[in-house]
Formats: sequence, structure tokens, C-alpha cells
Amino acid sequence: MRRRRARSGKKPLTLGRALLIVIIATGVGLAYLVSLYGSSNVPGFPFPCAGSEGTAIHFHPYLQIVINGQNVAVPAGVGIVKSGTCFEPVHTHDESGVIHVESPNTSTQYTLSEFFQIWNATYHAVTINGVNHPIIFNSNDILGFGADANHKVVMLVDGVPSSAYGSLVLNSLDYCSASTTGPPCSPTAVGTPYYGGQEYPFGTGHTIVIEYTTSSG
Repeated sequence: MRRRRARSGKKPLTLGRALLIVIIATGVGLAYLVSLYGSSNVPGFPFPCAGSEGTAIHFHPYLQIVINGQNVAVPAGVGIVKSGTCFEPVHTHDESGVIHVESPNTSTQYTLSEFFQIWNATYHAVTINGVNHPIIFNSNDILGFGADANHKVVMLVDGVPSSAYGSLVLNSLDYCSASTTGPPCSPTAVGTPYYGGQEYPFGTGHTIVIEYTTSSG
């Protein structure tokens, strides 16, 4: 008498089931990549980026960086990536030095350190006199120029020395709110702030100056 083979209970892997497994695995992988690199989560950005600029708060600190007497431009497009479909709430539109803080969140305090973090995540380096430098800022270093026995990093807010450095909160430093030469100004997306056709160049409102200079300077 032939013995019947015991059934294992396992169903054979058919072509249809194999394809289903591949489809599910692919979907899971794509979901992971979207979560990592999608518009809401760009590597290095401290905030989820949005498809457009927020409007609940809208202010514009004015930043100037000086290395050994030479102005270093903050580039356009900091915090704006993916062909303009991904905006960080802190970004730039041009090389004027005007930082645009535009967010739907009225309770968040945005700092200068976060701006430099966004700048670094956008461009990874800055070119000064043909040499690439790291995008760094703290009390001892600005763009790779470090304090030593002969040099120092100084930050001035409205012309007054400040020890806040990266922790400086930008929310109260809207350039136009401190205009002294005329009516309140209104920065456009690019260029010098203006009001009623009158320009408000650097120095006529709230300013932040980061300077690398000699210790005796």
C-alpha cells in the first residue's frame, strides 16, 4: 500500500503571488524614499519645507558678512530647492543680504544658526576668492575663518556688539521696523527694501553684521 505524502500546508509560490510581493516591497521602498527626500523632509533642513511661502509672519532681517574687510554675499536661493517647489520658512531671494522669514507658524522663534544650517543644506560650501569654504557660524568661526591669537569673530546687531551669535532670534529684527529715514519700508522679493519709490539701503533699518577681523581691529 502506498503511503500518502503528508501535506505541509504551504501553498506553492505562484507567479501572481510573487508579483504581488514585489509590488508591495517596491511600494514600501518608495514610501521610505519619499519620507526621506520628499518635499516635507529635505536632508539638513531644520524645518519641513512647504510648496509656497507662509504668510502668517513675514519679516526680513538684513545680514552682512565681512571677512578681513571684504563683503561676502549671501547667495540667492538659500532654502529654496526642487525648482522652487520646496521653501524653508527662512530663505533668500537674492544676494542683497535680506533674509526672508515667511511662515504659517506664528509661535516659532527662528534663529541665525538655523539660517546658516539651511544655507549649508542648500549649497554645502561658499566660494571666497576662488576657494571653497564651509558654511559655519559660531562665536569662534565664520565660514571657516577661525578665531586665533590674531583674529576674532564679532557680531553687531544694529551696530552694538552681541554675544548671541547663532542663538540670535530673528523674529524681532525686521529691517523695515527700524527704518529711520522715512515711512516704514517694504522689502520685495528681490532688491533693496523700498517704500513709495524710496529705497532703504543697508544701515537704515535693523542690521546684523558678522565680521572676521584682527584682534586689534
